[in-house]
Amino acid sequence: MNHETTDLTPNTLARLVVDALERTAFVLADPCDDPEQLPPADTFARIEFRGPTDGCVELLASRSFARNLAASILGADASDVSDLQSEEALRELANIVGGSVITALGGSDCRFSLGLPQLGRAEAAGDDTACILDAEGARLEVHCHRARAA
Repeated sequence: MNHETTDLTPNTLARLVVDALERTAFVLADPCDDPEQLPPADTFARIEFRGPTDGCVELLASRSFARNLAASILGADASDVSDLQSEEALRELANIVGGSVITALGGSDCRFSLGLPQLGRAEAAGDDTACILDAEGARLEVHCHRARAA
């Protein structure tokens, strides 16, 4: 059996995230051509993975994205969503995207495992695949950090 990981391009990563957003929260997003027009990221979540290559998926979002994500998941108005609910929603999205990423990396013989999603920035080094999405004027930046092969 082949245990090599597949390549993950920014376009593939963006597609995985857009699909996850549409499937789980009915949030529409598209790759952003002009990230300077989006609000800065100030809410962060990450999830580590282990397998043929180790790494993490990191989500950097504007507070408005996290709040709108939580509102969509909860079926609530964004103004009624707390910061805690916003952070929980972003951690859940990290979990979902992390699962999609390891499936993409591992193919049909996926030998990866996921940790638990956490708040905060990743201490990442190595190869980085990233995409920036515009979700109705809110920022979602996704990075997949992978350790370099020895």
